[in-house]
Amino acid sequence: MNATRHPGSAHRRRLGNSVAVTAVLLVGLALTVTPQRQGLAQAAANSRDSWAKACSTGRLGLGKDNVNLAPAPLGKNPDTNPDGTLVRISPDRRGKYVPVIMVHGWVGMDTHIDARDGAFSHFIDLTANRLGQVHTPRSLIGQLQRIPGAAVFTFDYRDYAARWIDDEHVGPALGKVIDCLYQASGEKVILVAHSMGGLIARYAATHPGVTGMDRSGEISTVVTFATPETGSIAAALAAGILDSAAVGGALVGNDIAATIHLILAVCGRLTSIDQVGTGTLCDGLPDYMRTFDSDAGAALRAGSPQLAALKPFPASITVDALAGRATVAIQDRGWFGLSWANTAVDVGDIVVTTGSALHGATMTRKVSCAYQLSVVSEFADQIGAQIGLRGKADVAELALGAFTGPCFHKNLMRDIELTNEATGAVNDDIAARQPVIANDLLSAPVPANCQHKAGTLINGRLLGIPTNAGVMELAWLGKPAAEQRDLLALGDLTGDGTGDAAAVLYCNAGGVSWPEMVSFYTHGARGPKLLGTVFLEDVNLPGRQPGENDFVYRLRYHDGAVVAEWTTQQEGDPAAVSTLDYTATLRWNGHKIVVSGLTGTTEQQTVTQFISAVARGDLSAANALAAPGVAAETANQLRQYPAAPYARTTCYGENAFDLPPTVGANPALANDGTVERLCLVPEASASTGWIVLGMHHTGFRHWQVTWSRLS
Repeated sequence: MNATRHPGSAHRRRLGNSVAVTAVLLVGLALTVTPQRQGLAQAAANSRDSWAKACSTGRLGLGKDNVNLAPAPLGKNPDTNPDGTLVRISPDRRGKYVPVIMVHGWVGMDTHIDARDGAFSHFIDLTANRLGQVHTPRSLIGQLQRIPGAAVFTFDYRDYAARWIDDEHVGPALGKVIDCLYQASGEKVILVAHSMGGLIARYAATHPGVTGMDRSGEISTVVTFATPETGSIAAALAAGILDSAAVGGALVGNDIAATIHLILAVCGRLTSIDQVGTGTLCDGLPDYMRTFDSDAGAALRAGSPQLAALKPFPASITVDALAGRATVAIQDRGWFGLSWANTAVDVGDIVVTTGSALHGATMTRKVSCAYQLSVVSEFADQIGAQIGLRGKADVAELALGAFTGPCFHKNLMRDIELTNEATGAVNDDIAARQPVIANDLLSAPVPANCQHKAGTLINGRLLGIPTNAGVMELAWLGKPAAEQRDLLALGDLTGDGTGDAAAVLYCNAGGVSWPEMVSFYTHGARGPKLLGTVFLEDVNLPGRQPGENDFVYRLRYHDGAVVAEWTTQQEGDPAAVSTLDYTATLRWNGHKIVVSGLTGTTEQQTVTQFISAVARGDLSAANALAAPGVAAETANQLRQYPAAPYARTTCYGENAFDLPPTVGANPALANDGTVERLCLVPEASASTGWIVLGMHHTGFRHWQVTWSRLS
């Protein structure tokens, strides 16, 4: 009998094929809509511009609030890419855009214009690494505009900034903008906010929108810079309501309040009617101090009832909180009243403490700086650096001369570390909305199997496996595009409206092939995410034993699930032969892949149809199932054995141990390389004579009667 696999095994194994060629082939498979991309980009741009018109200040009745689509590039001194080209807005791989709304703090603005005086428009030029320098020719808005699919809008409420967030032109106004952009785009919006802007975002998120009692159905991610979630100690100090005691248990330590109070007191002495500008940290504080007398400033004080009444963000919204952490060293008195040691105090960004900025967040990131209020310590540190006792990065700066540092309240959006975090959060959110395509799977995670540990593919193959110890790889590596498509199914498998993927994985342990696997992947923030895997050797009809070979013939997406077709061994099949063809539906139920509708096809169905057609004299139907002349030969044989059509037919593989001896010893029935199975039709129910049919597996679920002989 034939020891080769059926034509479906054209998908089968090979080692040493070029991964580079595979990558090229996959590009061709994944981007078959490339000629349409330019049209999609133009359509997306038109829709983006239409959102700006539909959600404008006038349309929404927002008074003096301004809602604008941030331009790219600006007319003067535009944001540029690392290669010097202009930053331009582009759609994601779906041809769509996701609204990203920038919300400034209580003293500021965020309209993106040539003057670059918006809270998010300044070039990124600061770093907490004192040994490093930053030369980034773009702003945070420019960074976000580089992300495919990010449509950056600015919500500017500067004319109402002195009012608390529940004013109709502040929190409720932002809510209207969110509702409008969500409905116009069909995409959950992303919010990036500074200072009180984060509280405005929180207000909008926790109040009713177009999807329910809050806006968790309209907002996916919120990124906050220095938002006083539990209030601002500086606001309370400026109002004169805070002494060295904590207010209502809101403070984390008297040393923080005392240190901020000391800084504010020094600034008060430096600033005079004749000299407002001091060239120090203090120059950035007077505007903030004045705003603390407003309604918003009063509500921002640590322990205020307004903050206590503000609900937390809905749990389904990801909140990435960013903060500045300035550690100020206050000199202690040593012997004889001389400076001897310092006590380091974390004062946050001076306006908002670190704990307040990071409170209640899903993820957090802070940038740290060290400062001193002791000239003696500064001098000692510098001397220590010069003689090699201290590294330059460890030497604290004088706080009052370092307001250009990255850790202070107004400068956080200029810091490279925090802006990278914000950019990553927005990018991850948008990336998670993209459909999984074939190219993504070249770097997909894979489960443990074939004695190999779980890992992540590189160019479609798991690296680090010792030579001669086998492989773990995508089953389509090195295959033509048509066969790649058979080993991959793309479609929405999780029901979230975004495309997922099912892929065939192949592995061995350095010897023969192991049964293949089908893995489900969904869209993750950093690439495809493995949902689950079906090991095909575990899927069998009752009474069937797992075979050594399980090779996928085809996957296809249908109605939210994957229809898998694969071939495996029957009892008696040699190791290199697979003659049982399975079909099943694989569906993700939210927790695992569920297999249903399993059916199997063997030679038995073809034999039954063939004998029935011959017995009733329908040679036309019989000829369609057999090689030329075989139907007529079988008809003659049935004349000798008229009871045979009513007897039970039994089929055997080449290695079957229970093949009747008279058949196995018959030289006329020896393997001639044309068949995989022998089917015996007895002359009677208890006979020792048979009509022996040689069965050839011509393709998936297809068999042919190759010859018919008597035994």
